[in-house]
Amino acid sequence: MRAMTYLTDSLRYSPRNPWTLEEMGALQLRRTRGPTDSRLPMVAVRSANVNFHMALRERPTSPVAWANLALTKLYLGEQDDELFAALRHADELGPWEFEIQQLVLFVSLAAWDKLGTDQRAATVRTLERAAQRDAEKTVKLVGSFKRLDLLCDIKNAKLKVEEACSRLRKPTAKRSSRAR
Repeated sequence: MRAMTYLTDSLRYSPRNPWTLEEMGALQLRRTRGPTDSRLPMVAVRSANVNFHMALRERPTSPVAWANLALTKLYLGEQDDELFAALRHADELGPWEFEIQQLVLFVSLAAWDKLGTDQRAATVRTLERAAQRDAEKTVKLVGSFKRLDLLCDIKNAKLKVEEACSRLRKPTAKRSSRAR
C-alpha cells in the first residue's frame, strides 16, 4: 500500500509518467492474487488496464506495458484483436527479455484456441527463445497448460522433454500403423 501511495503522489507531479503508470499497473495486478472477493480483483485489473493504456500513449515501445496490457485483457476475458496486437507488440519489442517471453507465452497459451496460425507460429518462436534462456521454467509453464507437444520439435538439450515427447508420439504411430 505504501508503494501505491508513493506512485499516486508521483502522478500528481507528473501525471503521464509512463514508468509510474506501468509500475502502478503492475502493483494493481499483484493485488489480484490475494483477495477472495472476486469484485476486488476485477477492479484492480480494470485499473491496471487503464494504466497500461495510458503508459503506452506516452511510451509505445515498452514491451513491459504491452505484455501486461495483454495479461489484463486475458484476465478481463477480452480475447480480441487488441489482446492479439498487444502480444505481437510485446514479442516484437522484447524478444530476448525473459519476463516478456513468459508473459507472452502465458497469455498465448491461455488463448491458444483463439490464436491464428501466424500468432501460433510466433508463440512457438517465443517458446524457443525462452527455452534458450531458462529451459526449466519454460517447461513448467508449457506443462501447466498441458502443451508439452509444442516443445517436441525444439532442438535444445536443456529441455529434457524427450521422454514426454516420445509418449506423445507413440499413440500417433500406433494409429497410423492400424490405418494400413
